[in-house]
Amino acid sequence: MKIPVADPVRENISLGINEKNLFNEFNKGIYVGGENVNNFENNLQKFLNVKYAISLNSGTDALFLGFIAAGLSKGDEVLVPSFTYFATVEVLLNLGAIPVFVDIHPKTFTLDLEDAKGKISKKTKAIVPVHLFGNNADIEVIKIFARKHNLIVVEDGAQSFGSMTKEKKYLGTFGTFGAFSFFPSKTLGGIGDGGCLVTNSSKIFNTVSKLKNHGQSGVYNHEISGVNSRLDSLNAFVLNKKLLMFNKIKKSRNDLTNFYNENLKDLKFIEIPKKENPNILFNYYSILVSSSVRDDLINYLEQNQISTSIYYKRPIHKQPVMKKYKHVNNNLKTTEKISKSIVSLPFFSFMSSNEREKVIRVMKGFK
Repeated sequence: MKIPVADPVRENISLGINEKNLFNEFNKGIYVGGENVNNFENNLQKFLNVKYAISLNSGTDALFLGFIAAGLSKGDEVLVPSFTYFATVEVLLNLGAIPVFVDIHPKTFTLDLEDAKGKISKKTKAIVPVHLFGNNADIEVIKIFARKHNLIVVEDGAQSFGSMTKEKKYLGTFGTFGAFSFFPSKTLGGIGDGGCLVTNSSKIFNTVSKLKNHGQSGVYNHEISGVNSRLDSLNAFVLNKKLLMFNKIKKSRNDLTNFYNENLKDLKFIEIPKKENPNILFNYYSILVSSSVRDDLINYLEQNQISTSIYYKRPIHKQPVMKKYKHVNNNLKTTEKISKSIVSLPFFSFMSSNEREKVIRVMKGFK
């Protein structure tokens, strides 16, 4: 059987989440809101040690609604990496803001603050550190920089739930707000789309709470124009069960990271991923190879029934949609170099010994 890049079904079954659990919840007849959603939000708040946690229907909406609540306006410039999933920038374009692309660190693939310093202007309103693959985007230093320039700090934590700084404070809890995704392949993954916004700001919390539910502050009392971004009850049930067992997910992923690192570190044709600190929890295990052999390696692994993926083959500033934006900065040398050499190997919770040993055996056989 082919080894997948991610296996959310395996994770759910390993944690005791099955058809019986879901059928029992289904029969309760509460599909939107309710006790499951409330419990999940309360437990998120305690887990991350934040004042407010708002469940939403995606990490994209967490960014979108958060930016609205933070006051981002048309024409505002936002410092943001191009090496990320499109949603990070998509929300800016939809709000009429201007993404100012910043290069990345060659080891952690996160925003390079030194490059950002040369791109700030009088129009700069916000900075978006993306904690890519789970790595810390040097958030403590970025926050000091942002305070100096009066910038909104928006942490894109779509791939970093469970990652912490050296001081063991969770990523996503430093900024004006943090956005998380609960897409099934994430470290905390649901059974469909899902996300949340976390913040210590009562203003952000109150505004997003209204925006997510058609602008309502109460039943049929619409104070502002909003959207429908509610997390469904069944998804909240699954996410809450997994949150309460998150230590098992964390241990499994860290064990796999250590196994890969130990067994791949001597291969001359790859560079294994670097954790910014020991408290990082990887969402993906992404190696670097020479751009001249990447396709050969992918084809070789495919022939041996091992799946791979590329996050991200084409950075955002090179996407077709960006051609109409004249302001786009194309001088992102590290971003473009990494995008041509990165490959993600199979990496998921409760991966079997046979599977991970096969990945190592096949990788060592590549010539």
